[in-house]
Amino acid sequence: MKGTQAMSVSWPEAAEDAGLELGNRATRRNSRPSQRIVSQLRRFPALAVLVAVIALALAGCGIGSDRGPNSGAGDDNSFYRSENFNTALKAVKGEVGPGGDILEIRVEAKRASFTVRKGKTESATGYTARARDAGDLSDFDVDVVGQGSLANQAIPASDLIASALTRMEAQARTRDPEATLETIQFFTLDYDPTSQRPEWKMNVHGRLYLANLDGRNFRSPGEGAGTLTNPELNPTESNALKLSQCVTHAAGDVAKIQRCQKKFAQ
Repeated sequence: MKGTQAMSVSWPEAAEDAGLELGNRATRRNSRPSQRIVSQLRRFPALAVLVAVIALALAGCGIGSDRGPNSGAGDDNSFYRSENFNTALKAVKGEVGPGGDILEIRVEAKRASFTVRKGKTESATGYTARARDAGDLSDFDVDVVGQGSLANQAIPASDLIASALTRMEAQARTRDPEATLETIQFFTLDYDPTSQRPEWKMNVHGRLYLANLDGRNFRSPGEGAGTLTNPELNPTESNALKLSQCVTHAAGDVAKIQRCQKKFAQ
């Protein structure tokens, strides 16, 4: 696995928090209120550190907002409706230009945030769209720290399609009749170092689902990837699954996440 850089994201309208240290990487404190989402590096070539799981653990609680991330999820202007998300996505594609790259996306009912690469450099910036005017973007700061290249986690903006959300929503309903728009907490998209491809994550009233970039291959974590007791898993694969499970159980506690890394990322 190629090296991956870590990012510190200054999400708008989020609460100030202290710099969080994960392993040898630390977020950078910003002068304005911020919530930190840390994309942890893979410290060893043979073992995934599951960037997306850590990012969700740190950012999945909607810190800094007086309303839940799914408030108004069923409204006509909700970003969970693909036509609204597509308006924001087109605006972001216009900002990054042809050949532009996206690093991370977080979609909530009334807000969609995009972390993007600045051209083909090792710098990044962010854009936020609001449901009241999906095509009107505001920017936020992103600090990139660590070694490696953003090229190793960049997702071509041209590959993204808004209908991926519709596919995931339909698949969620087939598994759970209560999985309506109103019960969706958020979607996130980033590059998964374990599978070495972009991966959507969808949280529906506390249940996490995964999907490919186009919304296909909808599944729960672990489906088709073996289990901790699967004798066909080699030690590296088994440790990766244990690390994922440990980070999930840490529920955003940074000290616990660090202990998970120390125990299973060796």
